[in-house]
Amino acid sequence: MRGRPVLGAAVALLAAAGCGSSSSGDAGGAPRAGDPPPDAAQAVERYVEALNDRDINALLDVGAAPDERWFRQQADELIEANGGKGFTITKAPIEYEQMGDYMGKAALTASAKEGQPLRQSVDLLHENNRWHVVLFTWPEGDKATSAT
Repeated sequence: MRGRPVLGAAVALLAAAGCGSSSSGDAGGAPRAGDPPPDAAQAVERYVEALNDRDINALLDVGAAPDERWFRQQADELIEANGGKGFTITKAPIEYEQMGDYMGKAALTASAKEGQPLRQSVDLLHENNRWHVVLFTWPEGDKATSAT
């Protein structure tokens, strides 16, 4: 990839600034006031499934990216690097931050049927009532995030 996602830098800055942080494994149960929205873990699962299926459209969906050449190229690069390896998530604890919308970071570990296990830090954003995995960088000069 040609650069870190813009939102990834924002998440790092928020963490450094000491915004309200909580840790959760998305254990379920009834949400309490102030709890992050549920289903962040499902976004991570959709990401791994898209890699396993080598599915560009599913990556665009989980990353909330438009179906444009720039993003399809990045999705293709993600699939070339990690696609079709039969990953099974072994753990993916999520740390949450809130500054307006909720953000999260999953420490993803997945075993592989083929090749090396997957170990990634996966940035998440809850926007428009849905969790998205921050996967894509925008073309230079475009200030939008990958989850708009």
